[in-house]
Amino acid sequence: MDAAAHCDALLRQRDEDRWLAARYAPPPLRRRLVALYAFHSELRLIPSRVSEPPLGEIRVQWHRDALDEIRDGKRPRAHPVIEEVAAAGLAAAALQSWIDAAVDASARPLYGEAFAQADDLFAWLRAAEGAVDAAAVALSGGDETLSFVAQEAGAAFAAAREGANIAPGVDWAERAGALWRKAKPVLRVAPDPCAPALAHLFLTPAYLKRGARVFPLMKRLQIFSAIAFAR
Repeated sequence: MDAAAHCDALLRQRDEDRWLAARYAPPPLRRRLVALYAFHSELRLIPSRVSEPPLGEIRVQWHRDALDEIRDGKRPRAHPVIEEVAAAGLAAAALQSWIDAAVDASARPLYGEAFAQADDLFAWLRAAEGAVDAAAVALSGGDETLSFVAQEAGAAFAAAREGANIAPGVDWAERAGALWRKAKPVLRVAPDPCAPALAHLFLTPAYLKRGARVFPLMKRLQIFSAIAFAR
Protein backbone atom coordinates (compact mmCIF):
# COMPACT_ATOMS: atom_id res chain seq x y z
CA MET A 1 0.00 0.00 0.00
CA ASP A 2 1.42 3.40 -0.97
CA ALA A 3 1.49 6.33 1.42
CA ALA A 4 -1.65 8.00 0.05
CA ALA A 5 -3.69 4.79 0.24
CA HIS A 6 -2.35 4.12 3.74
CA CYS A 7 -3.50 7.55 4.96
CA ASP A 8 -6.89 7.15 3.33
CA ALA A 9 -7.49 3.77 4.97
CA LEU A 10 -6.21 5.05 8.30
CA LEU A 11 -8.48 8.10 8.24
CA ARG A 12 -11.54 6.10 7.25
CA GLN A 13 -11.01 3.91 10.31
CA ARG A 14 -10.20 6.65 12.81
CA ASP A 15 -12.23 9.69 11.74
CA GLU A 16 -15.01 8.76 9.37
CA ASP A 17 -16.65 12.18 9.59
CA ARG A 18 -13.72 14.03 8.06
CA TRP A 19 -13.06 11.16 5.67
CA LEU A 20 -16.62 11.37 4.32
CA ALA A 21 -16.42 15.13 3.82
CA ALA A 22 -13.07 14.87 2.05
CA ARG A 23 -14.61 12.49 -0.51
CA TYR A 24 -16.28 15.52 -2.11
CA ALA A 25 -13.00 17.32 -2.80
CA PRO A 26 -11.30 17.04 -6.20
CA PRO A 27 -8.43 14.48 -6.09
CA PRO A 28 -5.51 16.89 -5.50
CA LEU A 29 -7.26 18.66 -2.62
CA ARG A 30 -8.65 15.39 -1.29
CA ARG A 31 -5.14 14.02 -0.97
CA ARG A 32 -4.00 17.10 0.94
CA LEU A 33 -6.98 17.00 3.30
CA VAL A 34 -6.54 13.29 3.96
CA ALA A 35 -2.85 13.81 4.71
CA LEU A 36 -3.69 16.60 7.17
CA TYR A 37 -6.36 14.57 8.91
CA ALA A 38 -4.22 11.43 9.02
CA PHE A 39 -1.43 13.42 10.68
CA HIS A 40 -3.97 14.75 13.17
CA SER A 41 -5.20 11.22 13.90
CA GLU A 42 -1.64 10.15 14.66
CA LEU A 43 -1.35 12.92 17.23
CA ARG A 44 -4.65 11.94 18.83
CA LEU A 45 -3.51 8.36 19.33
CA ILE A 46 -0.25 9.16 21.09
CA PRO A 47 -1.67 8.97 24.66
CA SER A 48 -3.08 5.49 24.04
CA ARG A 49 0.22 4.22 22.68
CA VAL A 50 2.46 5.04 25.63
CA SER A 51 2.60 3.92 29.23
CA GLU A 52 3.83 7.18 30.75
CA PRO A 53 3.94 10.88 29.81
CA PRO A 54 7.68 11.21 29.03
CA LEU A 55 7.35 8.53 26.35
CA GLY A 56 4.43 10.44 24.86
CA GLU A 57 6.42 13.67 24.89
CA ILE A 58 9.09 11.88 22.86
CA ARG A 59 6.49 10.95 20.26
CA VAL A 60 5.11 14.48 20.13
CA GLN A 61 8.63 15.82 19.65
CA TRP A 62 9.21 13.26 16.91
CA HIS A 63 6.33 14.78 14.97
CA ARG A 64 7.65 18.31 15.56
CA ASP A 65 11.08 17.30 14.32
CA ALA A 66 9.63 15.55 11.28
CA LEU A 67 7.79 18.72 10.29
CA ASP A 68 10.85 20.90 10.89
CA GLU A 69 12.98 18.66 8.70
CA ILE A 70 10.50 18.96 5.83
CA ARG A 71 10.41 22.73 6.28
CA ASP A 72 14.21 22.75 6.08
CA GLY A 73 14.08 20.92 2.77
CA LYS A 74 15.25 17.58 4.08
CA ARG A 75 13.95 14.27 2.88
CA PRO A 76 10.84 13.22 4.88
CA ARG A 77 11.18 10.44 7.39
CA ALA A 78 10.29 6.93 6.24
CA HIS A 79 6.76 6.93 7.60
CA PRO A 80 3.72 6.90 5.29
CA VAL A 81 1.91 9.72 7.07
CA ILE A 82 5.01 11.93 7.16
CA GLU A 83 5.68 11.16 3.51
CA GLU A 84 2.17 12.32 2.67
CA VAL A 85 2.57 15.42 4.84
CA ALA A 86 5.57 16.33 2.70
CA ALA A 87 3.90 15.45 -0.61
CA ALA A 88 0.77 17.43 0.28
CA GLY A 89 2.71 20.56 1.20
CA LEU A 90 1.52 20.61 4.79
CA ALA A 91 4.83 21.98 5.99
CA ALA A 92 4.18 25.26 4.14
CA ALA A 93 4.67 28.45 6.11
CA ALA A 94 1.03 29.47 5.61
CA LEU A 95 -0.12 26.44 7.62
CA GLN A 96 2.59 26.40 10.26
CA SER A 97 0.78 28.24 13.05
CA TRP A 98 -2.30 26.00 12.78
CA ILE A 99 -0.43 22.71 12.56
CA ASP A 100 2.07 23.61 15.26
CA ALA A 101 -0.84 24.49 17.57
CA ALA A 102 -2.34 21.05 17.06
CA VAL A 103 1.00 19.35 17.70
CA ASP A 104 1.61 21.33 20.90
CA ALA A 105 -1.92 20.65 22.17
CA SER A 106 -1.52 16.91 21.67
CA ALA A 107 0.75 16.72 24.73
CA ARG A 108 -1.89 17.69 27.30
CA PRO A 109 -3.85 14.38 27.33
CA LEU A 110 -0.63 12.56 28.24
CA TYR A 111 -0.95 13.79 31.81
CA GLY A 112 -4.60 12.95 32.39
CA GLU A 113 -5.31 16.48 33.54
CA ALA A 114 -9.05 17.01 33.85
CA PHE A 115 -10.75 20.09 32.44
CA ALA A 116 -12.02 22.19 35.31
CA GLN A 117 -14.36 24.45 33.33
CA ALA A 118 -15.67 25.20 29.86
CA ASP A 119 -13.15 27.98 29.19
CA ASP A 120 -10.29 25.57 29.75
CA LEU A 121 -11.86 22.88 27.59
CA PHE A 122 -12.62 25.11 24.63
CA ALA A 123 -9.22 26.80 24.72
CA TRP A 124 -7.68 23.36 24.32
CA LEU A 125 -10.17 22.23 21.67
CA ARG A 126 -9.45 25.30 19.56
CA ALA A 127 -5.81 24.24 19.38
CA ALA A 128 -6.12 20.46 19.36
CA GLU A 129 -9.09 20.18 16.99
CA GLY A 130 -10.18 23.54 15.61
CA ALA A 131 -6.71 24.41 14.34
CA VAL A 132 -6.88 21.37 12.07
CA ASP A 133 -10.13 22.61 10.54
CA ALA A 134 -8.59 26.06 10.13
CA ALA A 135 -5.64 24.50 8.30
CA ALA A 136 -8.04 22.54 6.09
CA VAL A 137 -9.73 25.80 5.06
CA ALA A 138 -6.36 27.34 4.26
CA LEU A 139 -5.46 24.28 2.17
CA SER A 140 -8.73 24.76 0.27
CA GLY A 141 -7.98 28.37 -0.58
CA GLY A 142 -10.10 30.02 2.10
CA ASP A 143 -9.05 33.27 3.71
CA GLU A 144 -7.84 33.83 7.26
CA THR A 145 -11.25 35.01 8.48
CA LEU A 146 -12.89 31.78 7.33
CA SER A 147 -10.08 29.78 8.94
CA PHE A 148 -10.74 31.44 12.29
CA VAL A 149 -14.47 30.73 12.01
CA ALA A 150 -13.70 27.11 11.13
CA GLN A 151 -11.46 26.91 14.18
CA GLU A 152 -14.33 27.99 16.43
CA ALA A 153 -16.74 25.62 14.70
CA GLY A 154 -14.18 22.84 14.96
CA ALA A 155 -14.00 23.30 18.72
CA ALA A 156 -17.80 23.09 18.90
CA PHE A 157 -17.84 19.99 16.70
CA ALA A 158 -15.20 18.26 18.82
CA ALA A 159 -17.03 19.09 22.05
CA ALA A 160 -20.33 17.81 20.66
CA ARG A 161 -18.74 14.62 19.37
CA GLU A 162 -16.40 13.82 22.25
CA GLY A 163 -17.17 16.11 25.17
CA ALA A 164 -18.94 13.41 27.13
CA ASN A 165 -15.72 11.37 27.10
CA ILE A 166 -13.02 14.00 27.46
CA ALA A 167 -14.77 16.39 29.84
CA PRO A 168 -17.60 14.55 31.63
CA GLY A 169 -17.67 16.99 34.53
CA VAL A 170 -17.90 20.14 32.41
CA ASP A 171 -21.06 21.84 31.15
CA TRP A 172 -19.87 22.15 27.55
CA ALA A 173 -23.09 21.64 25.56
CA GLU A 174 -24.44 25.19 25.85
CA ARG A 175 -21.09 26.68 24.82
CA ALA A 176 -20.74 24.29 21.89
CA GLY A 177 -24.23 25.15 20.69
CA ALA A 178 -23.56 28.88 20.91
CA LEU A 179 -20.29 28.59 19.00
CA TRP A 180 -21.97 26.55 16.28
CA ARG A 181 -24.87 28.98 15.89
CA LYS A 182 -22.42 31.87 15.53
CA ALA A 183 -20.27 30.07 12.97
CA LYS A 184 -23.01 28.47 10.87
CA PRO A 185 -24.07 31.56 8.85
CA VAL A 186 -20.46 32.15 7.78
CA LEU A 187 -19.85 28.51 6.89
CA ARG A 188 -23.03 28.34 4.82
CA VAL A 189 -21.77 31.01 2.43
CA ALA A 190 -18.15 29.84 2.28
CA PRO A 191 -16.57 29.53 -1.19
CA ASP A 192 -17.41 26.29 -3.00
CA PRO A 193 -13.84 24.90 -2.93
CA CYS A 194 -13.88 25.07 0.89
CA ALA A 195 -17.04 22.98 1.27
CA PRO A 196 -15.26 19.60 1.66
CA ALA A 197 -13.14 21.08 4.46
CA LEU A 198 -16.24 22.28 6.30
CA ALA A 199 -19.02 19.76 5.66
CA HIS A 200 -18.27 17.51 8.64
CA LEU A 201 -18.79 20.47 10.96
CA PHE A 202 -22.49 20.43 10.02
CA LEU A 203 -22.78 17.24 12.06
CA THR A 204 -22.43 19.32 15.22
CA PRO A 205 -26.20 19.69 15.91
CA ALA A 206 -26.73 15.96 15.45
CA TYR A 207 -23.98 15.16 17.94
CA LEU A 208 -25.36 17.69 20.40
CA LYS A 209 -28.78 16.09 20.15
CA ARG A 210 -27.88 12.41 19.86
CA GLY A 211 -24.37 12.05 21.25
CA ALA A 212 -22.72 8.90 19.95
CA ARG A 213 -26.03 7.76 18.43
CA VAL A 214 -25.47 9.49 15.10
CA PHE A 215 -26.08 6.69 12.64
CA PRO A 216 -23.88 6.15 9.56
CA LEU A 217 -26.66 6.92 7.08
CA MET A 218 -27.56 10.08 8.95
CA LYS A 219 -23.94 11.23 8.73
CA ARG A 220 -23.79 10.64 5.02
CA LEU A 221 -27.04 12.45 4.34
CA GLN A 222 -26.07 15.43 6.50
CA ILE A 223 -22.66 15.79 4.88
CA PHE A 224 -24.16 15.46 1.40
CA SER A 225 -26.71 18.10 2.30
CA ALA A 226 -23.99 20.45 3.55
CA ILE A 227 -22.00 20.01 0.34
CA ALA A 228 -25.04 20.43 -1.91
CA PHE A 229 -26.22 23.55 -0.09
CA ALA A 230 -22.77 25.12 -0.13
CA ARG A 231 -22.54 24.60 -3.88
